[in-house]
Amino acid sequence: MIIKIAWKNIWRSRARSFVVIGSIVLGVWALLVATGFMNGFMVSYMADIINHDISNAQVHNPVFKKDFDIKFYIPNGAKKAATLRKWPEIKATTTRTIINGMIASPKKATGVQIRGIDVENEVKVTQLNSLIKDGAYFEGIKRNPIVIGSKLAEELKVKVRSKVVVTFTNNEGMITSGAFRIVGIVKSSSLKINELYAFVRQEDLAKISGIGNQVHEIGILAQPQVSEASIISKYEELYKEDKIETWREIAPELAFMQSIYSQMLYVLMVIIMSALVFGIINTMLMAVLERFRELGMLMAVGMNRVKVYLMILIETVFLGVVAAPLGLLIGWLTISYYSHAGVDLTNYSEGLESFGYSSILYPYLDDNVYVIVTISVFVTAIIGALYPAWKAVKLNPVEALHKL
Repeated sequence: MIIKIAWKNIWRSRARSFVVIGSIVLGVWALLVATGFMNGFMVSYMADIINHDISNAQVHNPVFKKDFDIKFYIPNGAKKAATLRKWPEIKATTTRTIINGMIASPKKATGVQIRGIDVENEVKVTQLNSLIKDGAYFEGIKRNPIVIGSKLAEELKVKVRSKVVVTFTNNEGMITSGAFRIVGIVKSSSLKINELYAFVRQEDLAKISGIGNQVHEIGILAQPQVSEASIISKYEELYKEDKIETWREIAPELAFMQSIYSQMLYVLMVIIMSALVFGIINTMLMAVLERFRELGMLMAVGMNRVKVYLMILIETVFLGVVAAPLGLLIGWLTISYYSHAGVDLTNYSEGLESFGYSSILYPYLDDNVYVIVTISVFVTAIIGALYPAWKAVKLNPVEALHKL
């Protein structure tokens, strides 16, 4: 009986009910879209760095990363990488020789990290070839080809087939240099790839540096759904002399960003739902004040205060039941469309790229977000009805019947 009365009551003033329903729909839609856009920024930024740079895990000599000294290589690194490729948990591995130095063009010189890569296996781990903006991936130039980032190319004022000279300290502590010709220019939202890295063939760098077939880094790409922790523990049991780290340890700022963005969902939810609470309180309070005589009559003929209280609560929940699915549907359709079509932010590309973000945004939402938002809508509706319902049960039936 109470449920039937409550359902009829919310449609007695259709305009007021539609205002509340519209505000809830708009609030749910805004929450989903804002969260999806924030996730889009986060996911694209993190995915680009993890997939194209640091991968799931890396192996180094324990002291190498302190000053990137060329002599601190991984003992038998190439053999270890070959062994890792046979592990079922690992999709691919690659080896790198890393040397900090200078790169110079006829017009300018700047600092650079020279990365001697295993050309074939690098693409399996980081898909570096997919980032080529101009030129080719180590094709077309036979002698000392080099691939650099787009920002680095702009700074050096060079283009494909331009000649550059890299200078660094070799294996014997002597300053040495080598001439390379640009075969390709890559573009990524990773600032390091764009501005800091210069990629050369491992064998070319080995000849100049005198390091031979030694490597400084092993990049590991895990199989989907495989935890990095299982790979770490297994590796540490076999090779205790090396240091293996996950992407969270290599780039703690990414893990921190992931945590911050997750918390921002709840901050947004609190802000939007707080606004909805006040709107629901205002609307339901007006409904209660307009029905003083009616509520007084119901209590006078025997409806106890608990049932009156429940009736007001149920009315508000019904508004949420009608509005929440609409808001979720519109939000889901919006996210689904833009997650495939993308949002073109080309007009702001220069500013976005300076922070490492892509100019095309693809919103993204986990399925659990829809569940959280649904629950929060009903909690908000109930909270918003508490004061109007309390106001209703505080009525004196005799006084209420004499209200105009």
